[in-house]
Amino acid sequence: MSKLPDLNTLFDYYCEVYISSDLEIAELIEKYPMEKTIRSYKKEAFAFMKNDMPLKKRLAWINILYTECKFKEYDILLDLLRENSKMIRRTIEKIILDKEKRTRQLLEQLYPQLEEETRNWIKQLFKYWDNMRLSKTKIKFKDHQAIIDYCAKHIELYCTQQILWLPPKPYTRIPWANGGEDDFIPRHVIRYILGEYMTVLRPIRLVACDTMVTYFDQEKWLAALEQLFQVWLDDGAEAKKRNILLPYCLYGNDAQLEQIRSLIREWVKSSRKALAGFTLGLLGVRATPEALRILDEWIELMPDNQFRREALKSFGQVAAGKGITPDELADRIIPTFGFNQSGEKEIDYGQRSMRITLLPDFSISVFDSSRQKTSRSLPAPLKSEYREKDYIDKLRREQADMPKFVNRQRKVQKKRLEKALKNGRTWTAQEWQAAITDNPVMRFLTIGLIWGIYNDDRLLVSFRHSEDGKLITLSGKELIPPKDAAIKLVHPMELANDILDKWKEYLEKNNIEPLLPQLSAPIYRLEEKDKQEDAIIRYAGRMFNPYNILEFESKDLVMRLEEGVLYMADRAVNALVQLVFKQTEDICTIQELYFSPFEEGTDLKYTQLPVNERLPLSSVPERYISGILDLLVNAFE
Repeated sequence: MSKLPDLNTLFDYYCEVYISSDLEIAELIEKYPMEKTIRSYKKEAFAFMKNDMPLKKRLAWINILYTECKFKEYDILLDLLRENSKMIRRTIEKIILDKEKRTRQLLEQLYPQLEEETRNWIKQLFKYWDNMRLSKTKIKFKDHQAIIDYCAKHIELYCTQQILWLPPKPYTRIPWANGGEDDFIPRHVIRYILGEYMTVLRPIRLVACDTMVTYFDQEKWLAALEQLFQVWLDDGAEAKKRNILLPYCLYGNDAQLEQIRSLIREWVKSSRKALAGFTLGLLGVRATPEALRILDEWIELMPDNQFRREALKSFGQVAAGKGITPDELADRIIPTFGFNQSGEKEIDYGQRSMRITLLPDFSISVFDSSRQKTSRSLPAPLKSEYREKDYIDKLRREQADMPKFVNRQRKVQKKRLEKALKNGRTWTAQEWQAAITDNPVMRFLTIGLIWGIYNDDRLLVSFRHSEDGKLITLSGKELIPPKDAAIKLVHPMELANDILDKWKEYLEKNNIEPLLPQLSAPIYRLEEKDKQEDAIIRYAGRMFNPYNILEFESKDLVMRLEEGVLYMADRAVNALVQLVFKQTEDICTIQELYFSPFEEGTDLKYTQLPVNERLPLSSVPERYISGILDLLVNAFE
């Protein structure tokens, strides 16, 4: 290594590169193995962290030492809290959030020596850790008085100061559930809950608060949250007060979640990106099927890659917590709209009973058992049923809104199934039965699709399911899949030509319009010898126009054209396609095409390219390669 320059100068240069990616300075220090140098001069590196330098540079150096170099001298890091800097606290928080065992005792020792603002931050950090531990347990309160006493003991001035902007009127007369007419919840209980949520460091469920709200009159409690939330919205939805979203989102009903769905879109359009991202993360904390469906829609339908990454992260964390894949979680939250496996549900009008049947076109048939009469919509209540009027009106509104929700699901599931057709996603027989056949909505949506039972990726038999859920082969026989069956969407390249033609004829003859053009997917096969390679060179020397491929860029297939390489990142298979070509004046000739791994949620715009690792072609689904080759062949000149 060249003679070492002044260490402080070298560290300062490295901070510049870290902050601004200054190429000139990067070239200047690239001959020094920086991480090794920092480790060799650890004492000097820590001393530099305390030097008088711009805050941005200091934050960069903290991250270099504790994130890049992974130093564990947390006592030196935490000593920076004496400076009472909000930005330093935020940086330290990110570093130690998952390091309670190594840092809690150090923070307890340091606590008395710090200023009040930093002490309050430490309290919130401790609460975060405590709630993370309690998240899988349940706090119990013996009665209302136990809740009142708990809040009186634990309420803190710092927390209540954060809700002074909220008017007290909306929460002064919230009754207890099953309480007397004048049995209202004391204000300090509601103030405790609101104050705790307004001061949490990260979106999280507060276990004690979760238990308390189960004792409240839910209708009045949700009405109070609505009023408080509207105060925040009417005041411009200030980012520093955004934590009011936590109780509103975590305890709100489906109608309030729908408002959140609309607000996220508005915030994205008005460039309030931090607020939109925060709320998407919060939906993962709520983690109910309704909240997860909003995330799923952002993953599948929304064009903005930044927010898709936020939704993917939040959705993935929920899936990981359940020990399943995101695809499996997405299957589990597909709505049934209350219909059973047979596509029916019973509704009690008080004086009579209605049996509603979901039809394949997503209209309904309503059978009034008392009148033995069938209609196409829910009837209005009779005078004798006015006691149930609010309930019945709610059901009628839900029924009127169902086409909108079904259409939303149609779009989401089409995207998911297009991805499954590309990547050859496999379901077990049990998973497929639960997600497709037993769910009348999915059964009707996918009625025109052809499925297959596979053994080691070899198609054994193809089939479709009928309106009543029976699995029917091309010969018209009913099929019962073995318990260990592997099921996929069939790709046309796996079908013999006569079988493919017969399936197309069957769908056309019966006027069945499939959800996606499955049987017309392009077919380009690799020879067996090609599958043993890591690149496709069969088209080497062919002239093509890269801009003809760029025309097919979408939010799912993202492209980037650089000198001599066209990159295509497709989230369907988490692979990066690298098409290498030679350009002489206006003529482009193909050299090779290969695939590299590409982590889900990665942004191609900011990825360092090229990616040198190559995937063997045998590891990339043939059906996916066929689709990419179709794009390429159609760009030939």
